Amino acid sequence: MAREQMGGEDAALLDDTVKEAQAAINELRELAAGIYPSVLASHGLAVAVRELAARSPVPTAVTGDIPGRPPKNVEASAYFLVAEALTNVAKHAQATRATVTMNDDGQVLALEIQDDGIGGASLSAAGSGLMGMADRASALGGELTVDSPAGHGTRVRAVIPCPQRSGA
Repeated sequence: MAREQMGGEDAALLDDTVKEAQAAINELRELAAGIYPSVLASHGLAVAVRELAARSPVPTAVTGDIPGRPPKNVEASAYFLVAEALTNVAKHAQATRATVTMNDDGQVLALEIQDDGIGGASLSAAGSGLMGMADRASALGGELTVDSPAGHGTRVRAVIPCPQRSGA
């Protein structure tokens, strides 16, 4: 009904908003069910991260690549780390752009999410989603660091060991 009353450019904006909300709902359902997102299962982490970036309301560039497939637990954790970081950028950073950098040397997977927002994020903040991200990395023997000086954006870096590989 709202679409019919709006018309034109407003209706297109409403359609885009509905699509984004449906994608977010689907992602939440997958997370709640504890299942692999379908794009991750079928195409791997690099493609899944690029899809997350494309859906982000903050323009996000992705650089780097991941040869082969990390172990499933690493791949899923890395995916959800990037998803949470990009959600934080959109929700809190007041950023105009972000980047995701992926590097994999065959032994360690490194992910860096950086934005040009207001900074001030902290691992020690009560109820911080960042703390959950740090716990996720730590559970795999990895580490998450946050560099977020006030007024100068935020850089979240996760380093996760992943020596076993499967074919692409």
